[in-house]
Formats: sequence, structure tokens, C-alpha cells
Amino acid sequence: MFGLTEEEMNLYRDLAQDFAVMDVTPKIKKDAQFITPVIIQDNEHVPDLVFLRQLLTDLETIITLTTTNMAYEYAYLQCETELSENEIIQRLHNKYEDYLIKNFIKYGIAFTEDVITEIVGEIILELPYLYISVIQDESFDEDEFLENKLAAYNDYLNENFSGLYDDFSEDEEDGEE
Repeated sequence: MFGLTEEEMNLYRDLAQDFAVMDVTPKIKKDAQFITPVIIQDNEHVPDLVFLRQLLTDLETIITLTTTNMAYEYAYLQCETELSENEIIQRLHNKYEDYLIKNFIKYGIAFTEDVITEIVGEIILELPYLYISVIQDESFDEDEFLENKLAAYNDYLNENFSGLYDDFSEDEEDGEE
């Protein structure tokens, strides 16, 4: 399926899920501010930890499902279509931004627009690496594959994240003087 053996597909799924749980979700949780109900405990208002735990579980579930679905679709688009890498990236970005928004609303998770773009961007940038890490064909040239995709990912970063690090580069220049 998708040019991968059953064993490669299982590994691909596992790697995508591990990436979602171990890399993307913690990064999003670290920077997030959560809105939770409060309960009164020992005459103090404290966050409802049961609600918060469920919220974090729901967040991890959504990110894991998104990553896995994107990874499978990426493999399909690589093997079964003639789309350019730029077209694949744009298609996945648009589709899974909408997918995330719908799921965040479905699960009752408050969010900002930038977190959606950040999640989708993190996943998209990892997809080629996940894909090549499972291909066991000796004739497959991983370096050539990645090099052929590089321009598309540079374009993607410039289009979606160009202003993200502007302040950092200005600080860096100030520090060099």
C-alpha cells in the first residue's frame, strides 16, 4: 500500500504516532494556556484537574490522529499521484488546518489560529523524514529524495512562517554589534 510493504506501513504508523505524542504534543502543551473550570477545594478556587487531564488527552488524540492521517495521505500522494511537492504540501496544509479546527471545536478545545498553523507546519516538515525512515528498498536514495523536496519546503517555510522569527534575527544582529 502506498508503495510500502505491510511491515513498512506498520512502522510508518508507529513512527507518525510517536512523533505526534513525543514531539508535537509536548511542544504545543508547553506554550499553551488552558481555559478550565474551577472547583472549590479547601476554600480555594483551583482548576478542575479531571477536566484538564481530559482536555490534554483530547489534545493528544487530535494531534495523533492528524499526524497519522497526514502521514498516510503523504505516502499516498508520493506514490499514487503526479503532484509536485509544492502541491502536496499545499493540499495537506489546507486540508488538515480545516481538519484540526473542526476537531478542536468538536472536542471543545479553545484555540488560536496560530496554534493550528504551528501544528500542521510541524507535521508537514517531518513527513518526508518519516516517509524515508521506513523505506527498506536498497535502491532508494534517501539523500536524493530529500534534496528533490528541499525547495518546496523552503517555499513552505517562507510562505507560512517568514514573520515568525523576525524579532529573533533582529536581536541576534543587535547582539553581534
